Amino acid sequence: MRVEDAAALVPAPFAEHIATLEAEGGPAGIAWVAGLPHLLAEVLPEWELTVDGPPMTGHCALVLPVRGPEGPAALKLGWPHEDADGEHLALRAWGGRGAARLLRADPRRSVLLLERLTTEDLTDLWDEEAVGVVAGLYADLHVTPLPQVPRLVPWAGAHLDRRGAAALPRRFVEQARSTLRSLGTLGGERLLHGDLHYGNVLSDGTDWVAIDPKPLVGHPAWEVAPLLTNRWAEMGTGPSLRWSVRRRVEVVCDVAALDEDLVRAVSALREVVNAVWASEDGDGERVSRAIALVKALGD
Repeated sequence: MRVEDAAALVPAPFAEHIATLEAEGGPAGIAWVAGLPHLLAEVLPEWELTVDGPPMTGHCALVLPVRGPEGPAALKLGWPHEDADGEHLALRAWGGRGAARLLRADPRRSVLLLERLTTEDLTDLWDEEAVGVVAGLYADLHVTPLPQVPRLVPWAGAHLDRRGAAALPRRFVEQARSTLRSLGTLGGERLLHGDLHYGNVLSDGTDWVAIDPKPLVGHPAWEVAPLLTNRWAEMGTGPSLRWSVRRRVEVVCDVAALDEDLVRAVSALREVVNAVWASEDGDGERVSRAIALVKALGD
C-alpha cells in the first residue's frame, strides 16, 4: 500500500485530536499521528491484510476492519502511552474469555490484530441490565495478576500527589488517601481491566466481551467507578443522583459478590483521582461531576 493511500484511512478529526496529546511515556501525539500512514503502509502488507470497511476511532486509537488469511479481523493502531502499555498482555492472559480475542500483537509498534466484533455496545440496554452485564464479566477478567502490569496502590498514590490535587476540597483528597492506605492492606489483588464501562463492552454476535483495557493489578473494587458515569444525564442530581449511583453499586455488588461499603469508598477514591487529572486539564465540568459522585457515594 502506498503511504498516500494509507493516509486516506486516517480520519482528519482523529488526527487533529491526537495531535493535541502530550507525551505520556512515549511519543507526543503529533509525532505519532504524522507517522501513522507510514505505519499502516508497512503493517497491512506485512500481515497480509486488506481493509474492508470504514475506519473507526477511539480516544487514542484507530481501528480498521480488515480481512486476512484467517478471515475478518480488526486492526488496532494505538497511540503509545503508559495506560495502554499492558493491553496486549491482558488480552493474551484472558485468551478470549470475557474480552476480545487477540490474534496477533506487535507491542513495539503498538499494533494489535483482534477478532472482529459488532458495533453494538451496552448504551441502549436497560440500565440495570447493562450494569449486570459489566459486573458479570468480572469473573472472567479478574484473573491472577501479571508481574509486568502496574500496581494500583502506588499508581493511584502518585496521582494523588500531583499538583491537580491542590485544587480539590482537601477533605476529599485526605479521605482518598486514607482509603488507598486501607486498600493496600486488603490483599486479593487481581488483574483489572481498568476502564470497564458501557462503551467498552461489545457484542461478538453471541456474548458480550470487553475491549480497550487499561490494565492494572489491584482490588476488584477499583473496577466499578467507570460505569457510574455512563448515561450521566439519566442519573439526576442531588438525592436522585445519590439513589442512581447507589443502585448501580448495589447491582454490581450483587452480581460480582463485592462489599458495597468498600466499593463506594474505592469508587470515591477513583473519582478523586479522575478529578486530579481533570483539574490539570482545565476540565471544570469533569471536576464538578467527579465531586458530585464523591458526595453521592459518601454516607
